[in-house]
Amino acid sequence: MGNGAKLTASYDRNARKDFLNEATLTGSAGKLEYELTTDFNGMNADVKLATTTSDGTTLEAEGSIADLKGSVNKLTATRAAKLSALGQSQDVDLEISHDVSKSSSKIQLSSLVGGGLKAIGSVVASGGKSSMSYEVEYDTTLTEGRTLSASVSPAAGTGEIEYVDSATLDATITATVPLGGEPKVTVKRAFSF
Repeated sequence: MGNGAKLTASYDRNARKDFLNEATLTGSAGKLEYELTTDFNGMNADVKLATTTSDGTTLEAEGSIADLKGSVNKLTATRAAKLSALGQSQDVDLEISHDVSKSSSKIQLSSLVGGGLKAIGSVVASGGKSSMSYEVEYDTTLTEGRTLSASVSPAAGTGEIEYVDSATLDATITATVPLGGEPKVTVKRAFSF
């Protein structure tokens, strides 16, 4: 199985009463990292493979296996780089991806502006047409165990604010407020047997 292989499984009585509904195998073999997730309801599997080249570029491939036939669904390359203009340089993260099933390609640049603020710009080409979008994200730790994050897409008029608290109770409380939508609060707690 390779180095550090880990098998996790989940049981959801609502999804499947008589057996596990999902199992995931993760690990690495040399420089190749893998994740294989099978859905026991339809006996299909999702596969993710990733490796990092010597120049720091991460290459990822996502695919699926159904009826003993495999297919590649998405290819992605990511890399940290420096962009220079007018004597100034800025650290940026570059991502190039192609979604085979949608015949869609995407180039995304993101950069930390400062103080937890991140700017993201994307260009998507699909079906002979292209579109551009931008988004601003903010992440901060309020106190130990309490975080606040927000994302806003000004052109689309969408966004979301999320507060996560794992310090107040012996559980994780997540409050999510989508802009123009209904707030949602979830509480999760792990149990050991």
